[in-house]
Amino acid sequence: MDKTRIRLREPRDLIAYVPYRLGFHPERSVVLLGLTPNAAGRGEAGLIARADLAHLAHPDAGPAVAATIADAMRRDGARDVAAVVYTNLPHPERADDLELGAALATVEAALDWVHVDPWVVGPDGWGHLDCGCCPPGGRPLAELEASAAAAALVLEGLAAAPRRADLGVFRLPDGPGRRAAARAAAAERARGRSAATASRGAPRVRGAAFGVPGARPARDQGPLRRWRREGAALWDATAATMTGRPGTSPPSPPAEALGRLLAYLADRQVRDAVVARTIAGDHRPVTAYLDTAAVVAAYDAARAPEPGVFAAAVALGTAVAETAPDGAGAPALGLLAFLAWWRSDGARADVLARQALAEEPGHHLAELVVRALDAAAPPPWYEPRQAGRAAAGARAERASGNVAGHQRTDGGP
Repeated sequence: MDKTRIRLREPRDLIAYVPYRLGFHPERSVVLLGLTPNAAGRGEAGLIARADLAHLAHPDAGPAVAATIADAMRRDGARDVAAVVYTNLPHPERADDLELGAALATVEAALDWVHVDPWVVGPDGWGHLDCGCCPPGGRPLAELEASAAAAALVLEGLAAAPRRADLGVFRLPDGPGRRAAARAAAAERARGRSAATASRGAPRVRGAAFGVPGARPARDQGPLRRWRREGAALWDATAATMTGRPGTSPPSPPAEALGRLLAYLADRQVRDAVVARTIAGDHRPVTAYLDTAAVVAAYDAARAPEPGVFAAAVALGTAVAETAPDGAGAPALGLLAFLAWWRSDGARADVLARQALAEEPGHHLAELVVRALDAAAPPPWYEPRQAGRAAAGARAERASGNVAGHQRTDGGP
């Protein structure tokens, strides 16, 4: 994981940091950021959680959501909690926003062990929610964009999407490239079906399907194995082109390759091999993971994401999804959802998984991601202290909130 530390020296640094930490600019939300003391005694940003004002203001659901976040903050060791409210109302209208008031009351009740002194970001500026020291309407929003923290985050290559929904994948405009990708996908799917048919057959020995020693399939499995190895090799070759030089964008892969990869990712064994190679973070080829035992070993190794490997896989998976025919992108979207969950990016994982399920109801990998979020299951590479954060993140995300990843920073407001 990225160990870059960014100092938050003043309030505008902390507020500017929030969208980059979440990955998007919140709308009508409360964002809570736990501050824990580090070894030097300084405040360090820990758990970050976002929930919709509407959910926190709900008389039944609100207290449960707030209690979940507060419990996670306490278990994470937070000694203080910074609160930032995002509203679409200008300053003169906020006093009449009953939803905002109810949401903050719910948060304050849940965080009864700290003093909640919320900041607010609105269309006309930012400042303290209830403070006479700020100018009417707040301070200019441009101050957030020009803060030292925002500049440092941009230099690190981070970006914040305008809205949560923008965390998903959007199709490229229809054109020759997408049509070529669609033709290549259809042709590769046909090849895969032919290989599967050629390799299909009853076992030679009664009970062979249950592991009778010496039993072999009635037909040669070579055609299907070769087809899968071709797909694994194509992924490796194309992913190798997805890392550009510093300051440059990688070249776009050929449309035909993207279409073929869409067909290969629909094969569970190829897709699992791609996932395993990505989470393993090593330099073995995807073909090395065309084996169930290798996939299980990669998952059980529980390694933290290796940035370069993940960046290439996400870039390629996104390119495949962008060129997929409408309604046929689930193989790539499901892959991207799982990789987002493994990176502890709960909001992105949820958006992508739901995109995949909208295009292919019942898509296995997307359903696994949704179930992991529902069950508050963290990626297995988290250490025990971090696991509490990921679990709370999943629970808050299911309540239309978000708990982001765990990049650490020094300092405080």
